Amino acid sequence: MFRKIGEERAFDGILKQIIDNIQTGKLKAGDALPAERTMAETMGVSRAAVREVLRALELLGILKAVPGGGNYITEDLDTWLIGPLSILFQLNNGYVRQNQQLRAALERENAILAAKKCTPLDAAELWMIIARLDAAEDEKMRGELDKELHQKIAKIADNPMIYSVLAAADKLTESIISGIRDYIMHKNQSAAVVDEQHHRLVEAIINGDVEAAERCMSEHMVTVEKFMSEMLREEE
Repeated sequence: MFRKIGEERAFDGILKQIIDNIQTGKLKAGDALPAERTMAETMGVSRAAVREVLRALELLGILKAVPGGGNYITEDLDTWLIGPLSILFQLNNGYVRQNQQLRAALERENAILAAKKCTPLDAAELWMIIARLDAAEDEKMRGELDKELHQKIAKIADNPMIYSVLAAADKLTESIISGIRDYIMHKNQSAAVVDEQHHRLVEAIINGDVEAAERCMSEHMVTVEKFMSEMLREEE
């Protein structure tokens, strides 16, 4: 799995070999890496160099270190980008409007992909979430179900890169405007508009209507941005 490192810098060589093994499937989600001593001896580097790379991969969310139990490839490689991207967005000052524009673009693409890939099982799960949304009265519960619906659409779209970037953007929005989903999903006349948009969006995805799915998601994102602006004004 690992080999002697040549002329390249130890850190770069160790990192490249670990990433190559993940990409080729030699290391899969949940797999344990060899012990630090074994890796160091195999690659002809110091244990300190190996430990430096492992720490960096742990910070990125690619590895999970278990005290006394070794290092493991994260169980869900599809979501490892969420942490680093969340930090990057925060360092970029976390502008709400730009963040929402990014979310809207990604949500539209998710709707398009989901309409192309939705299976009968996916359709049943989407309608189940909608039914729970219709029945829920508690704002917090409705907010959680709204999040679940969008996550399900993203899962159906089956693009890990979009999923990770969208999840990071969503996380940043919640940190800037606490309770935004609860606010949007409050049971009032405005919430009825959101519920109706959800129904049309899910119907379009299930029917495989790509144009309708994109249009419904666009309308929904415009509505979400309106509520966000409204909530920000109230907090000023």
